[in-house]
Amino acid sequence: MSGSTRTRHAPKPRPASRATSRPAPIRATASPLSGWRRWRWVAILVIVGLIGLPLAHAILGEVAALLGAIFLLGFLMGRWTAG
Repeated sequence: MSGSTRTRHAPKPRPASRATSRPAPIRATASPLSGWRRWRWVAILVIVGLIGLPLAHAILGEVAALLGAIFLLGFLMGRWTAG
């Protein structure tokens, strides 16, 4: 392939700078723990505490039920307080 000629293309124009364009409006999204949703999570935690812990204790034993509850509570606290 000797003698092939390469052509150069003109550089593509750069898009307009983002600094000159208007920023997108920020939407006000509701937090997962706002309003009535907070009370739904409170009800879920109460049900888990009143039904889930004794059931886990009966099926798995005391140590497994306590460790499971600690793990679940730690996971939920970490998710709810994440920034």
